[in-house]
Amino acid sequence: MKKFTCLMIVGTVLSISAPAVAENRAVNISIGSIGGPLDNAALQTIRQVIGFAVGTSTVDKFIVYSPSTGSIPIEGGLSACAEAGFGISDTTFNAFIQQLRSINPKPGTVYNLKLTASCKLK
Repeated sequence: MKKFTCLMIVGTVLSISAPAVAENRAVNISIGSIGGPLDNAALQTIRQVIGFAVGTSTVDKFIVYSPSTGSIPIEGGLSACAEAGFGISDTTFNAFIQQLRSINPKPGTVYNLKLTASCKLK
C-alpha cells in the first residue's frame, strides 16, 4: 500500500510540473538600432548561433518576422522566433538560449530575447 501511495504522490507531482516544463520551448529574438548604425558583428553572431542550433536539431522551427517584404528597416536587424526541436532536452535548449544571452552588442543596438511557449506566424 505504501508503494502505491508513493507512486500516486510522485505521479501527481509530475503531472503538475509537466506543463511548467513545456511552457518555454521557444524564444523570440529581436535586434535593431535606435537610430545609429546596427552592430553587424552581433547580428552575424546571432545568425551563426541560430544556424548551428538549426543544424544540430536543437531548433526545429525558425520563423523570421522581419526583414520581410515591405518591412525592411533602414538600419537592418532581425525579428524572429526559434522553437526547440522535437526530443531536445530542456538543458540543450537552455544552453542555446544562454549562447544567445551571451551576445552583447555595442551601444546603440537594441537586443531582446523573450521566452514563449511556441513560435507563431504573425
